[in-house]
Amino acid sequence: MSSRTPDVAVGEPTPQSNSGPTQFKANLGTGRVALLVIACAAPLGSVIGNTPIGFTLGNGAGLPIVFLVAGLVLGCFAVGYVAINRAVPGGGGFARYVHAGFGPGAGLGAAYATTLAYGAGTIGITAAAGYFADVIAQAHGLDLPWWIYSVIALLIVGTLGRHAADLSATVLLVMIVAEFAMLVVLDILILAHNGLSALPLDIFTPGHVFSGSIGPALMIAFTSFIGIESAVIYANEARNPGKTVPRAIYLCVGAISVFYFFTIWLIVGSVGVNQIVPRAQEAQGDLLFVLSGEQGGSLLTALMQIFFLTSVLASLVALHNATTRYLQTMGTQHTMPRFLGALHPRYQGPARASEALSILTAIVVVVFVVVGADPYLGVYTSLGGLFTVGIVAMQGAVAVTVVVFFRRRRDKRVWKTLVGPSIGALGLLTATGLIIANYSLLTGTEDTIPNLLPWLIPLAFVVGFVVHRLRRDVVVDFDPVSAARE
Repeated sequence: MSSRTPDVAVGEPTPQSNSGPTQFKANLGTGRVALLVIACAAPLGSVIGNTPIGFTLGNGAGLPIVFLVAGLVLGCFAVGYVAINRAVPGGGGFARYVHAGFGPGAGLGAAYATTLAYGAGTIGITAAAGYFADVIAQAHGLDLPWWIYSVIALLIVGTLGRHAADLSATVLLVMIVAEFAMLVVLDILILAHNGLSALPLDIFTPGHVFSGSIGPALMIAFTSFIGIESAVIYANEARNPGKTVPRAIYLCVGAISVFYFFTIWLIVGSVGVNQIVPRAQEAQGDLLFVLSGEQGGSLLTALMQIFFLTSVLASLVALHNATTRYLQTMGTQHTMPRFLGALHPRYQGPARASEALSILTAIVVVVFVVVGADPYLGVYTSLGGLFTVGIVAMQGAVAVTVVVFFRRRRDKRVWKTLVGPSIGALGLLTATGLIIANYSLLTGTEDTIPNLLPWLIPLAFVVGFVVHRLRRDVVVDFDPVSAARE
């Protein structure tokens, strides 16, 4: 790939951006970046936690097709995402691309909105980790307050967050292999017990695809893919970002899409096309645990429970890493407190940003404990919903940015810079509307305040514009790096 041309430039780097205490250790390969991305998506956690809701509130036996559609839409998004990543290399993620397409004010707005979304997800999943650990522990006779488990998770994540991303990737390797292994074992057992009847072709019929409510089904599907966009955040820590980041994005979108589709298809086949909805309504969040008990006995169920918890923890590690890298980048450019930009002198990780996020998370968890909020229905669903709508909306915004950016340059690659990202933008923005329309399903309440949370995303975007207007002395740069040769 050729070097960036002058009209692509989005600002000159500040001195701290590329030297001294703000320079990341660049040693991540494709595999490690992919691990960090897959951990954020948490396939085991998504299958266990999301699919029962998709079956009951969505389109029942047609749910696998909706996941396949979501994967195809995100595949189209990825085509444009990779194209703009190569044209505008460097850190900053969504913010850098929106900056390149619509200017520094919009870029800073995107940075604030994305940081808010990732931060909300980090805090929400910290509470969820405590909740699920408590539920599973109680099933085995151990009864402790849920927040103790959340504190343990927070300590683990905070410790890893002070280091460079390579340590997190090494730890996540074990977790990701384990969670994939659990679902693969379950898939094999279902096939062994049911044969080809475990893959019913009825799921492809319009009567099943469009049964029930397609809106909640799409919402659940896109929610389960959140995290695939985070590969670009690690561009400054990759050995060869021009090749590593695109490969990781394509690998993750393809692998997760196929995995979700076949696993959910097999779940439908094992229960029965006409029985999946009532069975999911009865079992709810225990559907996969009940199914694993039927297919593999109590040992498989116990292992599924253990690795479900590690899946949640892996997702928390990845979200914490993503949030701290946004905070660190904005700290170096002085659009957030400067101390956030400092890296650990030995580990070269965003130590100050990690510490600040850990303290904020701890404070919020303490507040919810004091007021007696439910960690799942009160904390996770509200903050997790804010995370979902924020990231999907920003994915849609970036897809639009790709089209605008390359049309201005009259790029002749029609599929990569126009058709693919246009399909992605249409699908993602439609999904954003469906998520907002069905937001009360995510929060589990009709109360006004939790369901107003999505409006914090555009508010954060506006804050970014205001900060840019007021801080003319600040160069909004998002930490560029040199373009890699292809």
